[in-house]
Amino acid sequence: MRTWITSSKIQKVESRNYVYAKEGKNTLMNEYIIGIDIGSSNICAAAGKVDKHAGVQIMGITSSNCTGVKRGIVVDIDNTSESIKKCISSLERMLDTKISEAYISLPGGISEIIWNKGVVAVSSEDREIKQNDVKRVLKASKIITVPNDKEIIGVIPEQYIIDGYDKIKDPIGMSGLRLEVDSQIIMAQSAIVNNIFKSVNKAGIKVLGVVFQPIAISEVVLKEDEIQRGVALVDAGAESINIYIYEGGNLRSISTIGLGGNIITNDIGVCLKLSASEAEKLKIKYGSLEINHDEENFKIEVDADYNNKVKVDYNILVQIIQARVEELFSIIDKEIRNSEYYDKLSGVVMVGGGMAAINGIEKFGENVLKKLVRIGIPKYIGAASPMYATAVGVVKDVSNSIKVKNTAFTDPIKNKDICDYEEADQKEKTSKKNKDSSFVSRIKQFFTDFF
Repeated sequence: MRTWITSSKIQKVESRNYVYAKEGKNTLMNEYIIGIDIGSSNICAAAGKVDKHAGVQIMGITSSNCTGVKRGIVVDIDNTSESIKKCISSLERMLDTKISEAYISLPGGISEIIWNKGVVAVSSEDREIKQNDVKRVLKASKIITVPNDKEIIGVIPEQYIIDGYDKIKDPIGMSGLRLEVDSQIIMAQSAIVNNIFKSVNKAGIKVLGVVFQPIAISEVVLKEDEIQRGVALVDAGAESINIYIYEGGNLRSISTIGLGGNIITNDIGVCLKLSASEAEKLKIKYGSLEINHDEENFKIEVDADYNNKVKVDYNILVQIIQARVEELFSIIDKEIRNSEYYDKLSGVVMVGGGMAAINGIEKFGENVLKKLVRIGIPKYIGAASPMYATAVGVVKDVSNSIKVKNTAFTDPIKNKDICDYEEADQKEKTSKKNKDSSFVSRIKQFFTDFF
């Protein structure tokens, strides 16, 4: 399911198992889709286009350093905003165009999933399930107790049930008297989400929508059979590691470890008496988990304090990295084993810019986790890096939503249902907008009303 959230100027269309946004203007093939991933150490931005074959092409991708985000939470709006500006400026030079709108990812680590059920009676006289019935049953599934400091930001339907018959993915057009849905309700703290929006808006970028991070990543790195059989998606960042477990075609659990790639950098700096910046450069360029067994172990020359040059033993560097990575994998293993899906997992897929880029990480991880481990790399030219998985996934998810939306509008029978549905939704939206026009209220409005 596509769980992207749109601003008050965008009309909502719910079609089949998805939630889409339909802008006032049509999305053309020559328009760029911009996806932004706001991470703890880097801001990544990708630009894509929908080609004539209904596929997506990545036209540009870039990143910039960021110190204003810790564990997925914005702690410095100004710093984060400047990093976004720098990243977008670099992307603008690549594309030779001005960027003022984008879609962003919402980190899974700051979100909470609640399972709930919705039940409605089919409204049409001929008992055929239509678009509005799906909307009503999804809305019914959102009737839960929500804490004052949190908001419902999305609904992911797991399965639909018609008159007791379950495992239905697409109920539109089927007949029945009673429609039910088993859904996942995604919640997040309002203040955290608002600060993400403020950072992006302060950078001069209008947020067109939000894509739930685990869904974005799964779009470009997971295989359909993995999602069905069971797989652990490990997003290892600088400050935290998010673990998303998929099984039976659905996202089953989210867990977060408050450690990331920065702890490896810190170990290198402390053990080798290097600054944090030099330790990070050393990790990125020479980071490996494979000992050099040659008789003559080579030395690495790096800058130390006061412009002094020092030589670092490569094997010592590897041993430092091995010790910390083994600990991180042990914690990941414990988290995965604590889930009820451990025995069903076919393997582990790693993404992110923290651990995933270290040489030899797959074999090392298999020895600790006792599961097959592979690095999730987007299959796009110029974006073949695990650190770009989220940004590319945002573009991919939005492009898929646009393609299915355009297909839905070619059906003249269903088109009428959608238009009637939109008209009622637009009246409700306009009424609420007139009541409260403050920034925070508008954010709250499209989080709650568009899902």
